[in-house]
Amino acid sequence: MLKKVKITLLIIIIVLLIGTGIYGIRIFENKLAEKCVNEDLIALEKEVEGMKVTILGGSNEKTRNNVRSMGYMIRTKNGEVIFIDGGDWVDYDVVTSYINKYTDGMIDHWIVTHGHSDHVGALRDVINKDNNYKIENIYYNLLTEEWYKNNDARGYESEKGILDALKSDKILNHVICEENQKIKIDNLEIDILRVANPEITNGDNGNEASMVFKVTALDVNKSMVFLGDAMTKASPEILEAKDRLKADAVQMAHHGNWGVTKEVYEAISPKMAFYNTTEGLYNNDGGNGFNTGIWDSVKVRGWLDEIGVENKILAFEGDQTIHFNSFGLEKIDN
Repeated sequence: MLKKVKITLLIIIIVLLIGTGIYGIRIFENKLAEKCVNEDLIALEKEVEGMKVTILGGSNEKTRNNVRSMGYMIRTKNGEVIFIDGGDWVDYDVVTSYINKYTDGMIDHWIVTHGHSDHVGALRDVINKDNNYKIENIYYNLLTEEWYKNNDARGYESEKGILDALKSDKILNHVICEENQKIKIDNLEIDILRVANPEITNGDNGNEASMVFKVTALDVNKSMVFLGDAMTKASPEILEAKDRLKADAVQMAHHGNWGVTKEVYEAISPKMAFYNTTEGLYNNDGGNGFNTGIWDSVKVRGWLDEIGVENKILAFEGDQTIHFNSFGLEKIDN
């Protein structure tokens, strides 16, 4: 009898142990599944938050034209597309490849810094060529054709060309930007820091007429300043907005050469710098190797090293996309 009781107790204990083990396994499986779901949600949130900034390598690349140009595409949290400048006319195919990939032919937003061909040549062709593209909103602050003719002979033909193109009915809405204006696009805020000043007529006038602005992804508090081709004459005006200049990244003024003053970069204090430049200009290679040319690009690179810029994104290395998110600034696939 005692033996039977012992056997029964042993069976009960074994059953309890098995039951407890199964219960524990189920708890573990549930926690693991919950962890996986949470990780998936975090990954999904990370994917859609902030902004994705693509620098267009285009004609800066050796395999293409090996001449400097400037073009960007930004994608917002909910997929709105913003082009900035766009590059030279030879970059039309680069720009339209992204238009075809990320839009249905209706481009949400286009921002123009100034009217030189290496910035707006591709935009001019997007507007003028026989295609089905339209631009819902275009943002700019350009001077008059007469001003360009009298003060920027070098850039006049391009500036006249973009002024004429802007009359097209392919553009649905024009926003003439003003200093201190704030523009809200999805989760982004665009802060207009400086606009073209017609009184600057004693410098590199077409470049000094660049509009300068800061783009901030409000949901992750990450930002980038776009300087266009602003130079030393525009720098004091930019520094008037010194309290708003601090940003995570900067587009290097005038392709990183003879652009704004060191004080402007110090006020921005970025961790990442975007260079729209060829390899030769970046290295000040005048034909005899590093720093043998007439430009000050290597000097400006030294400024950034002193400021503590950790990463440089180089257009001559091809198209690159940086995701501004709550984890930082991360390079991702285009």
